[in-house]
Amino acid sequence: MSLIRRARRENRFVVVSVFINPLQFREKQYRLYPRDLSADVALAARAGADVVFAPTAEEMYPAGFEGGIVLPKMFRLMKAQKLEWHYRGVLVVVMKLFQAVRPRRAYFGLKDPHQLALIERMVADFNVPVVIRKCPTVRENDGLARSSRNALLTEAERKAAPVIYRSLVAGKKVLRDDGGRAAEKAAFAARKILSGEKLARVEHIEVVDPFTFAPLRKDSREALIHAAVWIGQKRLADNLRFKLR
Repeated sequence: MSLIRRARRENRFVVVSVFINPLQFREKQYRLYPRDLSADVALAARAGADVVFAPTAEEMYPAGFEGGIVLPKMFRLMKAQKLEWHYRGVLVVVMKLFQAVRPRRAYFGLKDPHQLALIERMVADFNVPVVIRKCPTVRENDGLARSSRNALLTEAERKAAPVIYRSLVAGKKVLRDDGGRAAEKAAFAARKILSGEKLARVEHIEVVDPFTFAPLRKDSREALIHAAVWIGQKRLADNLRFKLR
């Protein structure tokens, strides 16, 4: 809704896509993903959307569909190699949505920095005439990044999940105090916080330059600390992006 409200402020006409993309989920995840189109439409309207575009999987991927997009070299620097199939699916559906709607501007949250960077690269590579707007992550009062996936958490998992944000804050403090030259120390500080939560299992933590996803340099202007963590059987990801002193 925060993305829709910003789009409403900056545009005369706002389209919201609601589509659970089968190309970016495993079959079980796809079947279990939360679905409530009527509620989504009501929320979108309240936030200022003019149209909700909610195609079916068959409409987006008709019989015989074979389209694909090659991930850029930048992806090899990202600690998301196990999810290559996922990001390929993301780029395909975003490109198709851009072609279907032809927006002047498109709004994405900062919650998934890999997705955002790859979409920006794709737009540049294919000369897609759209401006990508980056929007801050919306959080609950305890710091947990808001996500439709949070609805799948049990009561115990929901109570444990804010440890991810606390770990990122700890890593950020190390980087800020050391002028951005302590990437390994920052990752260690984040892991230490996560190790104190029995329901948390770290998949990866990365501390990189958000523009290139290369290791931080002494002249890096910004830093990104990103964590992918399993809370019980649910994979959650979060990050902080900030300027260095």
